[in-house]
Amino acid sequence: MPKKTGPALYELMGKGNQPNRPIHSGGEQPELDENLSHNVISPGQSFRFSIGSIGVCIAVVIALVAIAYTMGFNRGQSVAREDYGTRLLEGFEEPEIDVVPTKVPPQLQEEVKTPPKPQWGPVESDPRQSGRYYFTLMQTTEAGALQLAGFCREKGLETYAISGHNTRSYRVIALPGFIDRNGAIAVSLRTQIEAIGRQWAQLKASGGSNLQDAYPSLYTE
Repeated sequence: MPKKTGPALYELMGKGNQPNRPIHSGGEQPELDENLSHNVISPGQSFRFSIGSIGVCIAVVIALVAIAYTMGFNRGQSVAREDYGTRLLEGFEEPEIDVVPTKVPPQLQEEVKTPPKPQWGPVESDPRQSGRYYFTLMQTTEAGALQLAGFCREKGLETYAISGHNTRSYRVIALPGFIDRNGAIAVSLRTQIEAIGRQWAQLKASGGSNLQDAYPSLYTE
């Protein structure tokens, strides 16, 4: 049997799996970069991180979580306060305060119940003193004078209905008397008469008079 010449079958198979390398003119083949596979990211390749980088990443994540928790907690407290304040205002009711009456000593109870009346003379008496001025409110009949004098007394003005000399008319005068027609007593008394006159004018018996024409007259015996 003739002997085959040439490469064996396993040599051919081995050569078929090797890539063809270009042959340069110098007969030398170029050196391949042994680290080429390390410079290209390929599937399944693992990454390596230093312990310091991992610690920094963990610290950043913890800080972000803490900030988010703090912001949420503060916001929740603010909402809770507003809701609590609103519920307090809606349910607030003013408490009823029991007024305790002030106790008055027994010896003063009579004075509190019935205030002392001014020491005025009878309405038809004549208390005038010579040399003093007295306001004359009105000259009218006896019935009209008594009615006006009584009304003024109820308002706190001391008045008298005095009969005129040799006449059937009556004069209504007011006390106190005074010496200076422009003094403080005269001014204060006129103000009081005008205030009472506005109330008197509202009565039918006034005939429309408001006592604005009251005048001071000097009394001499």
